[in-house]
Amino acid sequence: MPISPTPRRRTDPAHAFQGALLREAEAQQALAVTAYELLATEVRTRAPETAAIEFEATLTSGRIHALWANPRDHWYPTPPLLWRRAPALSSEPSWLKKADRLLPAVLLGAHLSVIELAGHRRLLSLPASDVAAALASRIRRAFPQATALLLSLDARPPAITVQVANIVGPDGNSLHAIPNEHDWAAPPAQAWWRFNKGHVIRAIRHLWAHPEHRARHFQAQGHPSLLWNQGLQALVLPSIPALAGPHHS
Repeated sequence: MPISPTPRRRTDPAHAFQGALLREAEAQQALAVTAYELLATEVRTRAPETAAIEFEATLTSGRIHALWANPRDHWYPTPPLLWRRAPALSSEPSWLKKADRLLPAVLLGAHLSVIELAGHRRLLSLPASDVAAALASRIRRAFPQATALLLSLDARPPAITVQVANIVGPDGNSLHAIPNEHDWAAPPAQAWWRFNKGHVIRAIRHLWAHPEHRARHFQAQGHPSLLWNQGLQALVLPSIPALAGPHHS
């Protein structure tokens, strides 16, 4: 049977270029977030309770100076210092070498929680050892029956914009409607969202940016739109409890 040629279609160079840029940005985002998790794993081989690292970095190199138990405590008179790099190490441990090498890739990511310190040093909060489990634990402390978050999501790397609409129970009904950003007169029960919003949004962005977490935890619920190019999504919370250790996300 003869094969008929497909109709000739003119390639739009601008469209092809924009598509290639988007794929590159998504790949860079995935690289950064997977490096971020690996960095946290490496430093926690030295101090399992590490929640933040103090570091210096350039575009091509990084140097970790200290490990901290909690970044907020860094300003206290006796901060919980777990480890500090000696001025001159005769032989650096393997975890430190790996962590230093990972820093430039991590810093390619967006939405990182970084505090500027004196000089050229900065403090970077690390993700929980299991971001999805830590998120589930945080939500279930207030809503024990929660099984998912219903949210709208727009991903235009490096930006990931999230609007959470509801915390959903096992029957698919809303346990808690998230207040509108401009609803300053929200009832006291909705103060939970104001306090937890930053942690929740950071965790959602992290899970979406990581290809494996995205495939595991997100389920599309509605069609993309001009405002939300990923449409309505359900973030399914794991049934396991959050792991022991730092719960930062």
